[in-house]
Amino acid sequence: MNNTVTTRGSRPGQAAPEKPRPRAARPSPARDMPDRLAGRGPARLRPAAPAPVRPGPGTPQPVRRSPSPRGTARRRSARTRFILLVIGLLGGGLVCLLVINTTLAAGSLQITKLQQSNAAATQRAAQLQQEVASEQSPGSIEQRALRLGLRPQQVLHFVDLRDGRRYSTAANLPAGYHVPGYTP
Repeated sequence: MNNTVTTRGSRPGQAAPEKPRPRAARPSPARDMPDRLAGRGPARLRPAAPAPVRPGPGTPQPVRRSPSPRGTARRRSARTRFILLVIGLLGGGLVCLLVINTTLAAGSLQITKLQQSNAAATQRAAQLQQEVASEQSPGSIEQRALRLGLRPQQVLHFVDLRDGRRYSTAANLPAGYHVPGYTP
């Protein structure tokens, strides 16, 4: 008879595999630290991790991949893109703010210039109205007429348009002029 014992996971004719020895638990510095110091946020109760299942010698072992530099590069690339996006948005906002500020300052300067020219034009209009009022006075008109060579008449002649008759009156009457058909 065959004295080999077959166990689960072994082939007939082979010796039974040795049972794996449990590893001694190494003290982890992160486990001994409080959660807030270990960087895990507020202290919480965490469920115990299940014991790892060890496959037998005949089962294929899963390939463990170490963290690839590609994954970290992708994360860095995504962070870099995000940071560049934020910087671009902030820069664009600052440029827009500068353009708006410059436009408002130019508009304010133009408004100030227009207000000053409006005040000057108003002052000039008031000055011209004052000149017109002084030129319309009878004394000013008489002085201009004398400069042009006009002389006052000693005898005034009037024509009555209703009947065509002529009247003559002295110009130096103290009571005023008597004009037919005119009553003051």
